[in-house]
Amino acid sequence: MSLKVRKLSEEPGVDEQEEGFSGVNSVWAVLKRTDLTGFSSRIFRMELGGHTATHAHDREHVAIVVSGTCKVEGGEDTAKVGAGSIMTVPRNLPHRFSNPGPGRLVLLIMNFFTAQETPETEATEES
Repeated sequence: MSLKVRKLSEEPGVDEQEEGFSGVNSVWAVLKRTDLTGFSSRIFRMELGGHTATHAHDREHVAIVVSGTCKVEGGEDTAKVGAGSIMTVPRNLPHRFSNPGPGRLVLLIMNFFTAQETPETEATEES
């Protein structure tokens, strides 16, 4: 095994097509999981006005604002946070991320699965 370096600026990512998503490009940070079966991570690049759908899932995750401004809605709470902010989203909490601007929002999303769960999507070296 050798060290692999990738540049986010050179990753094309995938434009999210899920219902309720708009202006979101996603890059898998961990391409191929071997011993990290309980963890997955993506980077969301969100254009001005872009957003995820309001959704909930049976896993906890942490989101870190790499750059830009993020409006996060979770349950009855809403916060507008900037670069360097760390947000923890508990299991089963309806939540949504959006970009109120100015400029592009970059979010690092880290998902933590229980031993019984399997990540919903497995990125591969080819994707």
